[in-house]
Amino acid sequence: MNRWLVFVFLAFLSACGGSSNSSSSNAANESDTSGEMTSSPGGGNASVPGRPSSFGVPVASQIRPGVEISADGSGCTGNFLFSPNAQTVYIGVAAHCFSEDTNNGIDPCETNNLPIGFNQVVIENATQPGEIVYSSWRAMQESGETPGSDACVYNDFALVKIHPDDLANIHPAAFAFGGPVSLRTDLAAVGDDVFAYGRSSLHFGLRTLEAKSGSITGVSGEDWAYQIRTDNPGVPGDSGGPIFGPNGEALAALSVLSAGVGGLNVIDVSNGAVNLDRALRYAIDGGFINANTKVLLWPDFYPAGDF
Repeated sequence: MNRWLVFVFLAFLSACGGSSNSSSSNAANESDTSGEMTSSPGGGNASVPGRPSSFGVPVASQIRPGVEISADGSGCTGNFLFSPNAQTVYIGVAAHCFSEDTNNGIDPCETNNLPIGFNQVVIENATQPGEIVYSSWRAMQESGETPGSDACVYNDFALVKIHPDDLANIHPAAFAFGGPVSLRTDLAAVGDDVFAYGRSSLHFGLRTLEAKSGSITGVSGEDWAYQIRTDNPGVPGDSGGPIFGPNGEALAALSVLSAGVGGLNVIDVSNGAVNLDRALRYAIDGGFINANTKVLLWPDFYPAGDF
């Protein structure tokens, strides 16, 4: 059966602001080092990043996985929280959200991007703007990756440092699902369940559209990315959002939206997502971020999406 990628949701792309993951020129994006603090992340008693006892009960007004992230006209969804030490916390997002070459079919390793140190990133629920501290698209250019390589095509990950003034108002539990209970470090399999969250304004604030469940339909680019199909696909503005594995593991971050024409001319819509462990290891192994950077964890996961 012949299938091909087509441009979809073109009317919405101007609201996305981020740049395309160029696994195909016909793939559209869903994009709509150390601060000081006096207490551990979340204001708890423990000082070790990722230890659940560091955090209290999550509330909607906190900076959490799933908040909206915007910069220079882009609008995306933040994925997980990361920390190298008790004084510094990052929120993950898609690297294409910080590129002016949005959806122009330019290879990520040849794009123009906002600079590291750009400190006007608006984070939902934050009182101060965040700062870009890592972008895979800039890192790959510095490393001399070959345009068109699997890394260039699929590695779509960035980190924004949360301002020290806001560190008392963070929580690692994602909207709708809670977790993540761990970072998935082995490769997930086709058919595995996935759970995703997106903050796009196109969902009109409806939890039934923001929280998604589905399964993995493919693994791409020498294990760099997953293809997933959910009950309602990620749309512009969902880019960068968190994707969980079947048991609440931090698995991936949403990257692209694609549509194929299958039998009976039915449009089959799915999403591409960068393998989070692979993306994080690239940043660490290349010396772009502190080697101690870990995903912040929360022990409770609710696959029904009603958390």
